[in-house]
Formats: sequence, C-alpha cells, structure tokens
Amino acid sequence: MSHSGPDKSTGARPLRVRVPATTANLGPGYDLIGAALNLYNQFDFAPADDYSLQLAGPLAAECKFGLTPDSLIRRAFELVYREVGLSAPSFALRQDIDVPPSRGLGSSSTAIVAALLAANQWLDSALGQADLLRLATQLEGHPDNVAPALLGGCILNFPGGGWTRLPVPESLYWIVCIPDFELETIKARGVVPERVSRDDAVCNMAYLGALVAGFCLKDSSLIKQGLQDTLHQPFRQALVPGMPDVLLAATDAGALGAVLSGAGPTLLALSEQFPAQVGEAMVRAWAGYGIAARFVTCIIDLHGAVCLD
Repeated sequence: MSHSGPDKSTGARPLRVRVPATTANLGPGYDLIGAALNLYNQFDFAPADDYSLQLAGPLAAECKFGLTPDSLIRRAFELVYREVGLSAPSFALRQDIDVPPSRGLGSSSTAIVAALLAANQWLDSALGQADLLRLATQLEGHPDNVAPALLGGCILNFPGGGWTRLPVPESLYWIVCIPDFELETIKARGVVPERVSRDDAVCNMAYLGALVAGFCLKDSSLIKQGLQDTLHQPFRQALVPGMPDVLLAATDAGALGAVLSGAGPTLLALSEQFPAQVGEAMVRAWAGYGIAARFVTCIIDLHGAVCLD
C-alpha cells in the first residue's frame, strides 16, 4: 500500500544506493554460498509525488526493473514500511545498470537490496541487518545472492537462517564470462531434480568441504578440488550450449576451476594468474558454438550494498 508524496515523519531525502553483482553456488554450494563482486548497479531514490523511473548505464536497454505495484523494487520498499506499521511514500528512481539481467549475476538481488536499504534509510535505520536479510530472503526465495549483496564478501548461508563469512584468498581473480543470451532463473531451477542419489550427495559434500577448507586455508589445490558439482550443474548444462567446453577452456588456460554462476548462463572461473588469458579462452570456446560472449575480471567486494549520499 502506498500514498502520494513523502512521509514527513521519516528521513526521506535523495539517496544513492550501490549494490554489487553476486555469483552464487560456486559449484557445490547450491543455494548456500554466494560472493559479491566489484560490478555494480546504482539506484538513486528521491521523494516524489508520484512514481517515476529513469534508466541509464551501459545495459539500460536490458533493464527489467519497473515500478509497477508488483515490481521487486516496489514490493521490497513497501515491505520495510509494513514492518514498522507505516505506508510507504512514492519516489522517483534512477537506475544505472552495469549488472546484466537474467545472466546468473544476481541482478534481481541488486534491486531487492537497494530498495530495502533505501526504505530503511528513510526510516532512520528502523530495521537491523538481520531483519533486512530476512526480508531480502523472503522476497528472493533463497539467500545465496541477497546475503552477499547486502553483506559483501563470500557468504555461507545455513538452512533455516544464519550465515558466516568465508575468508576468500585475496590472490584469486574472479573471471565472469557472460554470453549474449539470457536464462530465466525459474527455468534453470526447474531442471534440477528434487532428489539425487546417495553417491552424488556424498560426492558433493566432499566437494563443498574441499572448497570451504581451501578458502579458509588459502590452499589452491583444495579450491581446485572443490570447484565441482553433482547436484545442479549436470542438469543445467543442457540449457547452456557449449558449457563443458567453455569450462574446460578456462582450466586449460590456467584457471583453478570453472563453474556455473548462479543459475547461469554466465560461467565463472577462479584463477591465481593470467585472468585475461583465461577469459579470452572462454570467449573463444563459446565462439565455437556461434555464441558471442564477453568476460569481466572481478575481485571480491567486501562491503556489500552501501549508501553513497
């Protein structure tokens, strides 16, 4: 529910929120692990008598964030106000888009987290971090993207709530190779089976243990061992043409390993060296399937969503 104009009882003022892209799963951490990257969407909120939207940035034409009553941004913003028993004011919004939508880089999470943070700022931080994460998870359906988008760093989430930060080695390059086609998350989730064999479950637990231990111990051999999966990638690769060959190209070029980023179709490689060489090899491998792609070399964003006012 909303009303026209800003609520004079709150600290409504022009506000800029920057939210990082995120990469989820990291292979074996299905719905559990996510990391924030130094690639951002920026949202400028301003009190207004009615809703208005302006799009900017290199990917503005691809943006899917509207301001209809059922949009993620409106729902998230209004959810914060409902938590404290108030109706939400209308606002003007400018979005600068650098995170490509429907590519497995947490685009929807940037919108959810930005709206939650902006509304909470207008309410003079009425809600704490735990409440914001709970609301973000409620809207997104799972925490693996929204948690690092809000908190920064690499986050391991626990079923039923709770999280811990994983100490990812600073020497790692996070190379995201983004193809020129989209994959809706709901479709990618639909191909993952409800049940897997005991052997596959045991195998995936070993991969996840190796990945977490590798991060904590800064052991590249364990990280390499852990960047594998038996729960979701074998089923999703049918939706991503050329995926096995692109992943192989990354490791052949020197990466420790490569995995599906979130639900895809973006592929993520982790490497201690030669990031451009790894990214270029992945782009070439996709070109062999007639698919244009580009790569971006990232590092971990440790801050998460921030207000820049």
